Amino acid sequence: MPRMMMETEEKRVWMNVTANQCPGCPSNLATRLVMQVIFETLADQDPIIFGQGCGIGRDFLQRSGLGTHDSACAAMRTAMEIRGIDRPIVVIDGDGQIDMGLADMATAFQQGYRYLHVVCDNQAHAASGSHSTGSTDLLARTGVRPAGKARGRKQFPLMLMFSGAEYVATASTSHHADLERKIKAAVTRLPAFIQILTPCNPSWGYDDDKGIDVSRLAVECGVWPLYEWKDGVFSRARIPRKATIRDYAALQRRYAHLKDEQVLEMEEYVRQQEETMARLERGFAPPESP
Repeated sequence: MPRMMMETEEKRVWMNVTANQCPGCPSNLATRLVMQVIFETLADQDPIIFGQGCGIGRDFLQRSGLGTHDSACAAMRTAMEIRGIDRPIVVIDGDGQIDMGLADMATAFQQGYRYLHVVCDNQAHAASGSHSTGSTDLLARTGVRPAGKARGRKQFPLMLMFSGAEYVATASTSHHADLERKIKAAVTRLPAFIQILTPCNPSWGYDDDKGIDVSRLAVECGVWPLYEWKDGVFSRARIPRKATIRDYAALQRRYAHLKDEQVLEMEEYVRQQEETMARLERGFAPPESP
């Protein structure tokens, strides 16, 4: 049975060695980073980590059907409680999985099951034709939208923020210190959700060695804002605007069809998204000191 961690005393294989990832796969990098931080931070608690997805790996829970990880977490937590076992549970999967399992996840969070759910978001069902998910970004060309007519993505973290989550955040492997800090914050505030941007070389259409560059441009042009909600406070990372939408789109074949008016549409999309983030930051500001 393939595993994301070999059952050895060292526990230092932080990947599913049978997953057959593409060269330079950002999802694989994100998975390894998450697992490394979890195993080092919670080493004395013997954490349980599982999941499936393109670039992440697959495990035995796949046999129960797609989009079922959160039901599995609820069942595992219940069974462990009955047996007097208390081990941290972390699930790592992709945006297609969370899209199909969102109802299970929102219900598990609302009922207070304590676990961390990490999504490696490549904005496509990349393992089966790169068709759209609920996380596909505006105007991106996909297997089912070859003309690039995708609408704006669902805001999964914000949806879960109002579904019982104690912690939600967005992250990117291009900003690994921010990602590491958020993982450490999440495991102390369960249930928790982290959505990591992980571009996909084949479906986005960029060179295998450009995954980090594409991720960084997404953050620096504003299309992928980095934020977190914890302890009742919403805050954004202050990232200098060093890139434009044109810079970001230029590296990707999925945006090769963009015309000037569509670039303006994406810029307006970013502006509206920033306005929403600013309102949340004002609405969930730290309480004033007495």
